[in-house]
Amino acid sequence: MLKKKRALFDIKLNSIQDTDNPTKKEVEFILHDFEVSHNNSIISKETALKTLHTLKDMPIVCKYHPVSESGAEDDALGSHELYLDQDRKSGDTILGLDTVPIGVFTEDGYISTILDENGQEKEVVIGKGILWASRFPNVIGLLKEWNDSGIDVVSSMEILYDSYLFKDGVEEILSYVYEGHCILNSEERGDHQKVYPAYDVSKITKLVAQAVNQENIDKQLNDKEVNKVEKFKKVFELSHSDIRSKLYAKLDATLGENEDSWISDVYETYFIVNLYSWSEENSYDKHFKLNYTESENDVEIDFDSKVEVFLTRNWEELVPEAVQSQLNEKDQTITDLQTQVNSLTETKNDIENKFNSASEKVVELTTKVSELEPFKTQFEAKQNEEKLNEKKEFYSKKFEALKASDTFASDEVQELLNKSIYENEDGKQAILQLNSILVDLVVFEQAKPEENVIREVSSKRENLIPASDDFDSRYSK
Repeated sequence: MLKKKRALFDIKLNSIQDTDNPTKKEVEFILHDFEVSHNNSIISKETALKTLHTLKDMPIVCKYHPVSESGAEDDALGSHELYLDQDRKSGDTILGLDTVPIGVFTEDGYISTILDENGQEKEVVIGKGILWASRFPNVIGLLKEWNDSGIDVVSSMEILYDSYLFKDGVEEILSYVYEGHCILNSEERGDHQKVYPAYDVSKITKLVAQAVNQENIDKQLNDKEVNKVEKFKKVFELSHSDIRSKLYAKLDATLGENEDSWISDVYETYFIVNLYSWSEENSYDKHFKLNYTESENDVEIDFDSKVEVFLTRNWEELVPEAVQSQLNEKDQTITDLQTQVNSLTETKNDIENKFNSASEKVVELTTKVSELEPFKTQFEAKQNEEKLNEKKEFYSKKFEALKASDTFASDEVQELLNKSIYENEDGKQAILQLNSILVDLVVFEQAKPEENVIREVSSKRENLIPASDDFDSRYSK
């Protein structure tokens, strides 16, 4: 048996009603019709009739984001919330879903007739179930609010299939079972964007068809989603157009009676095909890569380029928008801190460069000082010698005047003279002591007493003033 393949079908909530039991609400979903879907897949009425029973007991799940505060009206639903988990025994990587069941399909699916947007009758598959109102009142309240406001409550139903037929570029699914059902965020609320049906990175191949054919998709998708659609749009046009059919026509002509092919991926210059044979003599199931070229009206396959390939899968974890917002803030904080670190690093480097430059100058000046040190010593010695000679000459005259040349030549006076040339406390004390010695050398002569003078007192006071006052009269006698 071939490996089962997955496909996604868009679902709309048709109704949500109260029941006599306050713990539950009855819901009805339109699962799919019998026309070619956005992803060029079709399920016939006859095929659906064989599989409707697999819908019963399938869970209805969602991811609920509560309001930021009471009355904020910014609560929302999420997406499939896929993440990588580990098997609790083997430790192998498995796919996990961060959603919770809020209800279950209680009946087999059934076929009913509705009116489409053009007023035409159309047969569709309907699924009925219940939502657990008492356990999830906030989720049920949000769904009812959307439904009462005329907002289409969108969901994704995933099926598994292993039998199909390709004709004229359309994939007819021949055998399938219902696998999963998730209610998606159906409008932009607060920080939560609208989630479009089947928009799941892990199922991007089926997503592209829905995204490209969505009306006004560029206006409704946020920038991130638009980029993803644009990135894969061309691949989709090649994969689900006449090119695929022409590749089948060229390829099938080379196959034997018990061989068949399934083109899984088509790219601009090559495609991947699953070739399998149920011949008893030569049974195989392999994948091959073949190059091709496209002309205006035809394609040519380069069969010489055929090489066997195998599929590798990389699961990407879907990050909730609230977490993504926090991660973006953290990234911005990291960027800001990195900018600060870079600025501080530049400042540090600048300081280090200045320090190194200053250190080099210090070393250079120290070297010059060392080179000039002998000259400085020589100059200071010469200055001291000149000062000493001046002091000796000055004090030599002083001591000679006091007839104390021997005292001047003494070791004590010479030592004081050597110290007197310095402008410090020792120099001042030396000068003071030299001056004290000079003072001590000064000898004062004792004054001689005057001889007694005999004075005669005139008995008469007459002729005291000379008659003539000229020089001869006064000093000739």
